[in-house]
Amino acid sequence: MTVYWLVWDAAAHWIVERLVAEGALPHTARLRAAGISAAARPPAPNCQTPPSLATLFTGVWPERHGITGFRVPGTGGPVEESAVAFAPGRCAAPTVWRTAAEAGLRTAAVHVPWTIGADGQAEPGLDVAVDAYGDRIDRQAPLPLDGGPQHFTVGPHPLDVTPRGERVRVRSGSRSVTLGEQDADWRQLRLGGDSGIWLRVVRSGGRRLLLRTGAWRPRVVGRDRALTGAVAGTLPVFAGEGIGPTYRTGALGPRLVDGGDGSAEDLFVSSVGCVQRSFETPARAVLRHHTADLVVMYLPTTDDLGHELIGWCDPKSAAHRPDVADQVWRRVRAVYGWADRLLGAVLDRAGEQDSVLLGADHGIAGTAWTVHPNEALIAAGLAARTPDGNLDPGRSPVLYHPADNGSLWVNHQDLPGGLVPRSTAGALLDRAEAALRALTAPGGSRPVTAGFAPSPGGDPSVVRHVLFDPDFLPTARLRPDRAAVAPSPKPGAHITNNGDPRLHAVFAARGPGLSPGVDLGVVDNTVPAQLALRQLGLGQDGRPRPALPDPSARPVCTAT
Repeated sequence: MTVYWLVWDAAAHWIVERLVAEGALPHTARLRAAGISAAARPPAPNCQTPPSLATLFTGVWPERHGITGFRVPGTGGPVEESAVAFAPGRCAAPTVWRTAAEAGLRTAAVHVPWTIGADGQAEPGLDVAVDAYGDRIDRQAPLPLDGGPQHFTVGPHPLDVTPRGERVRVRSGSRSVTLGEQDADWRQLRLGGDSGIWLRVVRSGGRRLLLRTGAWRPRVVGRDRALTGAVAGTLPVFAGEGIGPTYRTGALGPRLVDGGDGSAEDLFVSSVGCVQRSFETPARAVLRHHTADLVVMYLPTTDDLGHELIGWCDPKSAAHRPDVADQVWRRVRAVYGWADRLLGAVLDRAGEQDSVLLGADHGIAGTAWTVHPNEALIAAGLAARTPDGNLDPGRSPVLYHPADNGSLWVNHQDLPGGLVPRSTAGALLDRAEAALRALTAPGGSRPVTAGFAPSPGGDPSVVRHVLFDPDFLPTARLRPDRAAVAPSPKPGAHITNNGDPRLHAVFAARGPGLSPGVDLGVVDNTVPAQLALRQLGLGQDGRPRPALPDPSARPVCTAT
């Protein structure tokens, strides 16, 4: 008996519901008909990917697993310091695979965090662990092709670009590819022996561009040598994200919302196709060759797509664009269809006594504006700017933390380099809260904040979390024009969770003991881990299987 668990990043319940109703996700519909389904509440006050995955994979809230954002503040150093959330050992609560290992069960994991230790070896019980996100070499970038030969680098790797008539040769060491504008797909180029990029030549605004994905170093480790060899032998060049930043700038041509014809969106979506291949290929290899009790697979393409497009077809968002929503939705349908295809492969591999879980770490909502909380704090006399225009933490009594996880921190004197007496923290946080409550959307009265909440596991006397309205994307960065609120170039986000149902994740499962066609309504996103352990015959403490958790779960966070 095997439990298969497929995770689609940022696969919102509201998006999946609409696509299933349209008949666009036949394998998701097949899974839901065969078992249970629900909308799953992500953690609060922060529902970025790391805390949401930690909750999904441990079945407990951030108060216990300790992950509060992409970076985790409160490391014992100066107020502005933080630690990487995905670092080995950072998740303080046992994951499902660790609990399974303690019971003698084995796991295969494809691009799942916290499966490879600080020593580079697989965690206990892992037959195979595939990871590349832990070692990024360089980010995506466009290169204008303006005539003669050019040279550029990707991390430590030098590359030569040589025009050859209508085509272009790109060389790295002894390897090269030749590309032209008429080529319909991306090409792989390996760099050294451990990484690579995907390349494509396009014409935009009368200029030729060489587009490239970012570069990462993949690792395939584990205790099953045959399985690790089979997986490693299939890996394509790894792309961890598409070319969203280049698309956002308009370098691919005008976006649909800027009067474009859809070609920029098609180029962006084609780059997400490189990501899909990077993740689907090792997942299918594991499906073919594994003998594990638990198989966990992660797919980021739905998140990549959502950040760049979803707001324009989110009718509850101020970013909604009815004039282009249908055209955008066609691209959403395509990328979710790729994810559904992988679910179909999982369902085809699973036997009658196996269990299949589909989940997501969180949902996603449209964003219309970017908010710069530190601009409001500076204007209120609570934070300071350096002479070159950046935030100066050492001279700031209160700051919106550079970790960008939604938290306000007092720079009190118990911290190294602290500025103000700890006894003043409560009053300073109240002033900071008042300054942020006063922020509204430009030209209107819509407030930026939806409430405030205690920090999970932190000291509420010196830390407070802001619950932003989902239409406002917060950033710790400052602006040259010192505006606290400005239009957002990114129309989809999931940073703080104020209970908005658009942030609910998809969840569905079938297997022994699960009645077909049952809708549980809304559950906490702790339920999938508890169900996975139950289907493995275990509880969270490793003891024999408990009852399925009560789906009538408590709200995660209450705004104040």
